[in-house]
Amino acid sequence: NGGDGGAGTTSSITGSSVVYAGGGGGALIAAYSGGAGKGGGGNGGSGSVAGSAGTANTGGGGGGGGISSSASSGATAGGAGGSGVVILRYPNSFTAALSGGASSTSGEQTTGSDKYIQIESTGTVTFS
Repeated sequence: NGGDGGAGTTSSITGSSVVYAGGGGGALIAAYSGGAGKGGGGNGGSGSVAGSAGTANTGGGGGGGGISSSASSGATAGGAGGSGVVILRYPNSFTAALSGGASSTSGEQTTGSDKYIQIESTGTVTFS
């Protein structure tokens, strides 16, 4: 049976509770009963089912690939790990600007009395 991946860690830096850095679940060998491992990242595969990918922008691990009941039938691919992310939280009086290739799918957001920006690529952040 596939073992469970790590649960990861929960953060509320954006104002919403999100799980980051969960481990991917292990695969199930099809000849056995039970289930593939669940993960804070991707779930493990089973038999001819591939492992699922870790969630983007959370750093979660991908699930292990499924393994058929006989070695001659081969195995399926494991899931890709989720891309990482950096989240900066700062006072409302500041304004962030990204440059040098840095990007954010959500842009600058407000949560409570602060702002935050989720950075998803390398580059530079400046504040004014």
